[in-house]
Amino acid sequence: MSVQQNSSFAIPFAAATLTWFSANVHAQSSVTLYGDLDTGLAYVSNVGGNAQYKATAGLIDGSYWGLRGSEDLGGGNKAIFQLEHGFSVTTGEGLNDHPYYIGLDNEAWGTVTFGRQYDSIHDYLAAFTLTGGTGGTAFAHPFDNDNANNSHLARNAIKYASPSFGGLSFGGMYAFSNGAGQFANNRAYSVGANYQNGPFNAGAAYLHVNGRGNTADGAYDTMNLPGSNRNEFDATVQTQNVYGIGASYAFGDFTLGAAWSRSTYSGVTDADSGSAVPSVGFSNYEINGVYQLRPTVSLAGMYTYTKGASQHWHQGGLQAVYLLSKRTDTYLQTIFQRASMDAPAVINSAEPASGRNQLLVGAGIRHRF
Repeated sequence: MSVQQNSSFAIPFAAATLTWFSANVHAQSSVTLYGDLDTGLAYVSNVGGNAQYKATAGLIDGSYWGLRGSEDLGGGNKAIFQLEHGFSVTTGEGLNDHPYYIGLDNEAWGTVTFGRQYDSIHDYLAAFTLTGGTGGTAFAHPFDNDNANNSHLARNAIKYASPSFGGLSFGGMYAFSNGAGQFANNRAYSVGANYQNGPFNAGAAYLHVNGRGNTADGAYDTMNLPGSNRNEFDATVQTQNVYGIGASYAFGDFTLGAAWSRSTYSGVTDADSGSAVPSVGFSNYEINGVYQLRPTVSLAGMYTYTKGASQHWHQGGLQAVYLLSKRTDTYLQTIFQRASMDAPAVINSAEPASGRNQLLVGAGIRHRF
């Protein structure tokens, strides 16, 4: 009798315990589905000598969907992951231009992640450029030579990011070549730091790549560089160095920013023909501003001067964004680029012009979920 009473009590008690345990575990874990859709229309004044009217996919943000999750491991530790995949809203084409990684996070010691990831240029420098902030894709420096627009992500990467120590944070990345007997062939490493104190924010970063594009499964793909006759080509690069500094200061609703970066490429080879090409370097000087005119309206602008060995580019841009809701906005932007006589004028997201000048005027709509 007593055994039956205990059994009848034990069954609902066990069920309640399992229910509580499942609910508790679920409460300590989370998975979030999120993404961004960006599409519109654009006019480009000169593409190979002709005006172009086109539907666009990602003049500001490349469209993508993602999954982000974490699991509480106790003691201030969490397991984390992030999976993102890009695509074109206009064509449906899948784009392999977003990160995916898994890692561990500790409140006191920082975060370590493994996978295909952004480098330190993205983490500590890009935010001070308009392309890495509100401006997005079309505002990149010529050829995105400093990767401030995240045109390339590092494969086989392990990355560390520190917590903030009185406003100072720092981190680094190492991306393996994955080549047997070729440890340094298409490998990369980067470091960076950021300091924020009230309205003042500053950062610096450095990226080094050996044998870029030499192997299909190494750290980075080939790099798009300017060629002769106002064209561009895909290049393998034996030594690439990118470094820069940036800062911003918020004056109420207006934020003034500035950035400088230097990118050098030596041991350059045309990936298609196999012919050697002279080394090339770029210095980018940018000043930009963002003004929150109203809660629903923001304005932004920038000017960049890029100097190569014998080539240079002037680029200016303006952008207006109007919020329809917390998740949906419309935008209007224009970018003008003027190149030197021997350089291709090519705004990021457009094809090269036949002359020194190129103008892009675009409008679009974005939705975040």
